[in-house]
Amino acid sequence: MNKMFKLLAVCAIAVALTACGDETPQSSTDVVEYTGTVTLPPAKSGIKEGTQEDLVARAGNMIHFGTDEYSLSKEAQRVLKLQSLWLKQYENVSIVIEGHCDERGTKKYNYALGERRANAAKAFLIAQGIKANRIQTVSYGKDKPLDPASNESAWSRNRRDVTVIAQ
Repeated sequence: MNKMFKLLAVCAIAVALTACGDETPQSSTDVVEYTGTVTLPPAKSGIKEGTQEDLVARAGNMIHFGTDEYSLSKEAQRVLKLQSLWLKQYENVSIVIEGHCDERGTKKYNYALGERRANAAKAFLIAQGIKANRIQTVSYGKDKPLDPASNESAWSRNRRDVTVIAQ
């Protein structure tokens, strides 16, 4: 019995140490696909159509993620569906999806997570009919926080993708 207890204890420690050293961001498997209908609102007065300002006003340019996740929430999917409608209206526009993370975690981990976040949004837009050659991705990891504070509120704002028109 004593040998069995020691073996189990050693296995538990090994599993815990392996998990702590993991540099691979995880994604939630319980994502529910957004099934609602979206309609792109009309252009707003005073905003030039097909510009970054127009994208922000009509579709939104930012989605957020859970801690250590790159799966798309229902709200993120809704925004991306609006972006796809906007991109279909302006077929000459190409975009860059910027992946961002909060300050926690290593630089390497956050660059990988930011890349996965940007690629998740890109894959969603491609599935909506947007050509892959119109979408670039970049990861900024934790290097460009939206909110420089160090608390849960700031971290939740910093875990994001931002869609910008490519120059």
